[in-house]
Order: sequence, then C-alpha cells, then structure tokens
Amino acid sequence: MAGISSNPNSPRQKMINLMYLVFIAMMALNVSSEVLDGFELVEDSLQKTTTNATLRNIIAMEELDFYYQTNPERVGEWHGRGSKVKQQSDELFDYIQSLKEQIVKKTDGKSGDVYHIKHKEDLEAASHVMLAPVVGEGKKLRDKLETYRTLMTEMVADTAKKAVIESVLNLRIPSKSGITAANWETALFESMPVAAAVTILTKLQSDVRYVEGEALAYILSGVDEGAYRMNDVKAMVIPQSQIVMQGTPYTAQIALVAIDSTQHPRIFVDGTELPESENGIYTGSSAGVGEHRFAGEVVISGADGLPRNYPFADSYFVTEQTATIAPTLMNVLYESIENDIEIAIPGVPSGSVRASISAGTMTQKSGNVWTAHPQRGAGTVDVTLSAVSGGRAISMSREFKVRPLPPATPFIQYTDAAGASRKFTGGSIAKRYLVEANGLMAAIDDGILDVPFTVISFELVFYDSMGNALPEISQSGAFTDRQKTMIRNLARGKRFYITNVRANDPDGTQQRLATIEVIVN
Repeated sequence: MAGISSNPNSPRQKMINLMYLVFIAMMALNVSSEVLDGFELVEDSLQKTTTNATLRNIIAMEELDFYYQTNPERVGEWHGRGSKVKQQSDELFDYIQSLKEQIVKKTDGKSGDVYHIKHKEDLEAASHVMLAPVVGEGKKLRDKLETYRTLMTEMVADTAKKAVIESVLNLRIPSKSGITAANWETALFESMPVAAAVTILTKLQSDVRYVEGEALAYILSGVDEGAYRMNDVKAMVIPQSQIVMQGTPYTAQIALVAIDSTQHPRIFVDGTELPESENGIYTGSSAGVGEHRFAGEVVISGADGLPRNYPFADSYFVTEQTATIAPTLMNVLYESIENDIEIAIPGVPSGSVRASISAGTMTQKSGNVWTAHPQRGAGTVDVTLSAVSGGRAISMSREFKVRPLPPATPFIQYTDAAGASRKFTGGSIAKRYLVEANGLMAAIDDGILDVPFTVISFELVFYDSMGNALPEISQSGAFTDRQKTMIRNLARGKRFYITNVRANDPDGTQQRLATIEVIVN
C-alpha cells in the first residue's frame, strides 16, 4: 500500500489532484462571475443615464423646431446648427450600437441579444470585431469620435463648454494607468470580456448624448426663449420733464434701446391705430389748456406666434405756467424701496411745495428731491403736489405704476489679481478666488436700480464620480467650513451649483433667487 500511495500517478493521487484543480477553477469562476455581474450593473446605470440624456435632447430640439416654425428668418441659422448636431450625434450613436451587436453576435451567435448576453466572459469576440487586421472597427471608431469632437467644439463659442467637450471625448490613454497598449482601441478592447467591452461602448454612447446636450443648450441660448429677440440698438432721448417753462432747465435721459427689426408692432392710442410710418411717435393735441390723458396698447407677436398686448396710459399738460414732476426711475415707482422723485415749480421755493401719495409715504429728501415709498400691492398711485405762487394756488396730480422689485442677482464678490473688486454671477472662476471669498451676496444692480439684499441661506450642490448629488447648506450668507473644504477638493474643470438661495429685500420680504453654475478652472 505504501508503494501505491507514494506513486504520483496512482489513481488515488490523480483523483486528489483533479479535485483540487476543480476546486480552484470553481473559485476562479465565482470571482469572474461576480465581476461580470458588476459590469451588468454598470451597464444598466449607463443605459438609464443615456435614456434621460436622449429625452432631454429631444425636448431641446423640439423647442428649437418650434422657434424656427414661428420665426424662420430669425432662428434659421441656429436651427441649422441644431439639426446638424442631432444628425451627427444620432449617426455616431447608432454606429456604436452596431458595434455592440456585432460583438455579442460574435460570441452568442446570430440570435445574440445585447441586453441578455450569454457568454459574458468571452475574451475573443471584442478583439476580433474591434482589432482584427484590415477589418477591425477600432480605428474607425476612434476616427469618428475625433471628427465628432471637432465638430461639436466648432458649434460652441464658449471656452468653458469647449473644454468640457474636449474632456468628455478625450481619446488619450491615461499616462498613469499602467497600460502600455500601442493605441486607444487596443487599450480598450484587447482581450476584454464581452461584458466589459459592451459597457465601454455604452459609456461612449452616454458621452455622445451628453456632448449633444451641451451643444444644443449652447445653441438654444442663442435664441431668446422669451417673446422677442432684439437685434438692433438705437439711441433715444427720454425727457424727464414733460413741460419746460421759463427758468426751468430741460433734462432728458439719453439711452440705448434694443428693438426687434424683424417685427413691426401695432400701436393703438385711444382706439386708433398709429400709422406704421410714424415709427411709434405719437403727437397729441395742445389746443386746450389743462391735463390731457391718453391710453392705448402695443401689440407684438411672441415667439409662439400669439399676440402680446402691453397696455399703457399717460398724460401731459398744456399750460402757461405749471409744475413738473420728473421721476428719476422713468415714470415707475418700485415697492420695498425709497424712490427718488424730482418735484419743482418754477418761481416757488422748494420748501413751499407740498407733495403726497395716495397709497404709501412721501418725504422731502433735500431741495427738489423727494422720496416715494408706495404701498406694497398698490398697482398704481397718484402723486399730488400743491403750492401757492403769486396768490394763485397750483395743484396737480399724476398717476404712476407701482411694480415689485425685479429679482435680485446672487453673486460672489472677490478681488482679482489687479486688486479690483469683481462680482461673479456664474461660469468659470479660479479656485483661489472662491476660497478667498467670504460667501454669497445678492443685489439688484441693472444700471438703474442699485438695491442690496440680505442672503439668509443657500446650498452648494456637488456631484461625486457616480453622479450622486452632495448638498452642503449654509444658514447664512457665509460659506461654511465644510463648503470651503469641498471647494478646495474640486479638480480643475469640475462644477458645482449654488442653489436654494434665499434673501430678504429691503422691506424684509423673503425671495428665492436664481441658481448659479460654477465651473472651477
């Protein structure tokens, strides 16, 4: 028995060796199966991401089609770009899908299904389809991706978006990956299991849809999503005083006015349409002394082809001697703030002039300047002034529209390399400026109004490598330590969003402000 047991070729020893080999093989198969199942999970996630991106791109293209149908002359160039982006993206997406089908059918036969792969572990199919001499599709795929990347970067002028597209469609072999392949396609597909090869191709499809979305978003930004697209600018003179008398200077605001030269609005004054040849100039009668009121509406077609009606009403005075009311904010009073109004009566000292408002408060600031604080929600108010000049009582009243303050703009204030103070409202910014900034501010600063708001809370939303949102909330206007740490850890080209910004206006009413996209460079 001793002789038999010591013989390495004995049946007993052969059986032991065989059982050991089977055990090792089973362990290897189990690990391989788990890895391949992991690829299937990644594949499913990428498919969902691609589907969502495809739906988003379809909606963007439908919106562009709609704008083109309502105004072909204005939107024609942008629509042509969008159509080319969609065509090239669909062609590349379909080509990559055909490669997936070829690989699966190579391993599973003619009935092979990309979504139900039988031989996931096959190491030959991907190499045969992608790397076979002469007929291999790998180089062709690389050339198509490079051509597509060049076209998409030509479609956008924004430097940040160009950089994003270049990064997403980067076809270089990572220098620190340890891969020594001769080219990109060899690195990705040589001896690669079918499950992994299909997942890689799905990831490329997802990249294509993402880049398509970036290009379409940029193209849509070139088309005004509101009612109009202004394409001409003219200088106009807007008088602050509607009456000029002896001893009273003529004052007017000279401004640039944007117009849409592709449309000619219809203007109705007191029920009568103003001739187009008048170019919007209304000439009122001055036959009678006193107040002359007029009202009407401007009708213009919106982007959807439907008419938009904008009513107006005003008045003017015909008199030998009267008063002038000239609001510094162009005949509009705003809620929540003190509106400066210039009130002057020639020959009457400013201290002898009395002014009141029908809903709100009026206060004399200095000299001829008064401040009006209209009541919130009043809609319209009457400003009335009175005085006595030469024994004759002078009194007049004028109606003003009361409007809510326009939305404030959130911004990050920082000091640039030249020492100048800057306001960042979105886009690309150096990381050091973000780290040095104290936090978030908000204000209305449109060249006419300059109204500070108080930020009371905001949220920074970061994204990890799997696309999961990582929100960080500040309960004040300052960055938290955690937010500063997250910003410091961001790599160049990464982005995050400042959202859920809440701020109080000067009256203490809370508003929710717009979201800011931040790209770190």
